[in-house]
Amino acid sequence: MQRTGIVLDPPLLALLIANGVTIVLAVLQHWELGTVLLVYWCQSVTIGLFAFLRILGASGPDEAAGRLRPVRRLYLAGFFAFHYGLFHLVYLVFIVAFALFGTYGVSDPLAVLAGAGIFFVNHLVSYLWFRGRETGDPEAIFLEPYYRIVPMHLTIIAGGLAAGLVSGYGIDASLAMVLVFLALKTIADTWAHVRQHDRAAAKGAETVAE
Repeated sequence: MQRTGIVLDPPLLALLIANGVTIVLAVLQHWELGTVLLVYWCQSVTIGLFAFLRILGASGPDEAAGRLRPVRRLYLAGFFAFHYGLFHLVYLVFIVAFALFGTYGVSDPLAVLAGAGIFFVNHLVSYLWFRGRETGDPEAIFLEPYYRIVPMHLTIIAGGLAAGLVSGYGIDASLAMVLVFLALKTIADTWAHVRQHDRAAAKGAETVAE
């Protein structure tokens, strides 16, 4: 199968703009890391919501043969909701705990709401754009969101250690970690989008061939 590479379609453009706006606001308004983490936590939950809907609506390669039944789709969607939801409950506990102990700060609740709204619109655009264009493989859809939470996972675990190291050299630890996190998250978002675009393009090519 020939890969299509990066195509600047409306969902990818919206994704890059959303991340770019977040980076600019974070720097100009001096967001603390906790604020950024909560914005992207909300984004990650939004990704899970649309993944849940996509699993429910997936047809998959075996649908015509009757091997992918509605009960199975419902089971996969339910298991995803439980597993993904549990992951994000743990992440939220970590974020809140670090904020309470002063490791991270949350300085602007309105920024969290605004950022969450921006990313919700972005992923709604992506959901509508790719609806009916991708392979609909529920197992692949199940795994997609986890690629996007890896930067969050790494930042939460390594954030305190890294902040302590850079602060010893007179560097603004909070700003440094915010920029590192934003860069990692933007790269992960772009990569995940390209993977989804490649599946959609592959399905379109198979349809033309038929």
